[in-house]
Amino acid sequence: RTTRGAVATKKGPRSFAAHLDEAMLDRVPREIPTYLTAAAGPSVTSTARKYCSVCGYASNYNCARCGMKFCSRKCNAVHTETRCLKFTA
Repeated sequence: RTTRGAVATKKGPRSFAAHLDEAMLDRVPREIPTYLTAAAGPSVTSTARKYCSVCGYASNYNCARCGMKFCSRKCNAVHTETRCLKFTA
């Protein structure tokens, strides 16, 4: 079907950059935060989180040799075989 006088637009998935361009964020007043200007600093109330150096989950253990964190025996084995910096501690 054709439309009279209307420009045909591409339908389908659009990229995030296309959505940002369509929003015309450069025309928004400076006092209104946008996706590009909004920022939050680090939390001052909570301590640093400790994550496993192998899988990225929360860790409870440290390597005795290098001090890196790991969460389980399996991750400890992988760390010892491949990632352990034995001479830096």
